[in-house]
Amino acid sequence: MPTPILIDTDMGVDDAVAIALALASGDLEVAGLASVGGNVSLDQATLNIGRLLAGLGKETWPLMGRGLDQAQVGLRDASHVFGEDGLGGCSLPPPGRLETLDYLDLYERCIETHGRELVILAIGPLTNLAGVLRHRSGLLQRAGRIVVMGGAVWCKGNVTPHAEFNFYRDPGAAAAVLAAGLPVTVVPLDVTRQVALDESHVAQLSRAGTRAGDLLAEMIRFPLEAEGDAAHGSFLVHDALALGAVIWPPLFMRAQMALEVVVAGEQAGRSKPLVAKDKSRQIGVVMSVKVVDFVENMLERLCHQGFVV
Repeated sequence: MPTPILIDTDMGVDDAVAIALALASGDLEVAGLASVGGNVSLDQATLNIGRLLAGLGKETWPLMGRGLDQAQVGLRDASHVFGEDGLGGCSLPPPGRLETLDYLDLYERCIETHGRELVILAIGPLTNLAGVLRHRSGLLQRAGRIVVMGGAVWCKGNVTPHAEFNFYRDPGAAAAVLAAGLPVTVVPLDVTRQVALDESHVAQLSRAGTRAGDLLAEMIRFPLEAEGDAAHGSFLVHDALALGAVIWPPLFMRAQMALEVVVAGEQAGRSKPLVAKDKSRQIGVVMSVKVVDFVENMLERLCHQGFVV
């Protein structure tokens, strides 16, 4: 039976790669997609989910939920990396239909339906998950596990010297989720920086003749040329690594440790490893990935599985 997954996303290009990969994976069932502000505004992130699903030719859409934006004024977004629309200025029009639930209702419906089988994949700021913790006490404890793309444990951040983007956007939410005693696995910047796509990979996607290949190749061209967290001419697929840890766990090595997130000040968003003998404070932290195998697996799925219109 496919593993049900709820994806919480701020819908930049790397989010689109992760979602397309999830939809191309027969061992997963995408049960829900929740928008959150981050790479782009909440409105744009919500719209981008519909644009992507329509562009991939999906007749039956997962449940969609509209989540939260961050309240703090002056936070940086990622438009300099992903374009003003978050998807590289691609040619996708607005979807003809866009029906969304409140994110709390989406989480409740997915968890009630799938229970311990459900994997929650959080590939944006953790604002929505912190909201679920506040407003639906005990709900997240009924899910199976939570996989988070976020944090910079031993490496420098990609927004400030201390903070990775998702934790930077809402450090309080990251601190709350990581300290909640939930079955969390974090895939940090230390690992996601190991996997980059270049022009040869874009060409492979273009040659595949699939909707996903054509669409992602168009999106990726923008960050390939942007001044982002990678060498010019390469694109880091951060969020796809978090999904890969769900699909292909043998490709990843992880350790158990406690992480403390700094919530304010110059180091806000920093994730600091702690020695904690209390196992309830420990979470899984991915330490490394078999890069070649991961890239081959990802491209094979995206290039060889078409989408039925």
